[in-house]
Amino acid sequence: MVDALLALLATLGALAATGLLVQRAYKDRLLYLIAWSFTQVGLTLALLSMSLGFMMGFNGALFRVMELGAALIGPVWLALGMIELIARYVQVRFGAWLFTISYTVVAIVILILDPLKGSLGKSLPKPGATYDALPLLLIDGGHVVAVLALAGCTGVTAWLASKRDQEAAELLIPVALVALAGVLVVSGTRGFLPAPLALIALGAAAGLVWYGSMRTIPVYDEDADGYDEYGDEPDTGYEEQGYPRRAKAEPVPAPTPPPDPRRGELRFPEPASEELRYPENTSIPENTGVPERSMYPDNPAGPTAIDGPLGGPLDRSPLAGLAKPGALGGELANACGQITVYTLLDGREDAFDRLAADLVKAALATEPDTLVFACHEVVGGPTQRIFYQLFRDESAFAAHRRQPHLQRFLAESRTHVIATNVIELKLGPAKVPLPAPEFPGR
Repeated sequence: MVDALLALLATLGALAATGLLVQRAYKDRLLYLIAWSFTQVGLTLALLSMSLGFMMGFNGALFRVMELGAALIGPVWLALGMIELIARYVQVRFGAWLFTISYTVVAIVILILDPLKGSLGKSLPKPGATYDALPLLLIDGGHVVAVLALAGCTGVTAWLASKRDQEAAELLIPVALVALAGVLVVSGTRGFLPAPLALIALGAAAGLVWYGSMRTIPVYDEDADGYDEYGDEPDTGYEEQGYPRRAKAEPVPAPTPPPDPRRGELRFPEPASEELRYPENTSIPENTGVPERSMYPDNPAGPTAIDGPLGGPLDRSPLAGLAKPGALGGELANACGQITVYTLLDGREDAFDRLAADLVKAALATEPDTLVFACHEVVGGPTQRIFYQLFRDESAFAAHRRQPHLQRFLAESRTHVIATNVIELKLGPAKVPLPAPEFPGR
């Protein structure tokens, strides 16, 4: 009776963890969450079968469900989710999915059709005394593969974290928790532990998988509908965050600027539009391209650092990013940030740029303490991208790391990236002055 009560409590806990994880996997559509959802479903079904078996007695159906859910699907799909989360090469992830699906299908067929031996009662059956050699060999093989994959992924993550890889450092604790869950699953299904310890091991494993998965993605705000919340966001997104906005200006034809002989080493990737916007009733002096002070009715002192070359806001590609209005004025003694250099796979530049554009747009629109957020190409290095990020203080930087749009970018861009280098930034106690505008001919 004690075993039945303990199994029922473990089942209820695993059911709650499974529901939460499946809900998150459905919302985020990330493959490693989907794989871990299979693990959770398998563990829950196994614990439910144990509960029924302790109360009414085990039979062939309950034993097979228990072995399929906890001994086979649980550890194998847990390892698959770990590889999907950690591996940075699409070939590795594809091979893992192909092996896992094939192995699972073959093993399920054999474990269902293979005849059982011995008699079953209300005590927890041991696999070695109930299955023949072939099902046991398949279960043992799945356990070996799962343990090696989980240990390998944990070791690689720890090694990368020691090399100051920020993404690996943030994933180290969740990866360790999930690896521990795999050890508990294997221990609880080998038949070596007494029934109460096996139940505790499987219930704890379900909780660790859920908690580890929650550590890889931050919880949404209550009013957030998902990542697509930025897809239809209007140009007035700053207004919703309390930022002032200049009066909307109508675009007017602008002369084609001559090539810039002072072109730097960084540039914005493929700007979608280079049209310049001007206030209404603005006249542009001919032959000079230099605006008169009368062109700035709201700013008699002339253009500022966030103005376009002719005074109006420059309509750049969303990849470019901008300093927010007033961001570079005032005390920045606590400002911090980072420079991140991404080296991309050949042919993945456009896909990466689309993800980067979404990230830049979301960061500037929803994070009020983000001062500068920009993405650049490297001239002469078409497979390199450089992010420059500056935040008002450490708390703003930490909040940025927990944002859903950043987690989405990290997860979806991994297939396009070969290597990542991070340089942490911290400003001293000083003011950052606005650069003085340069006007040719003055």
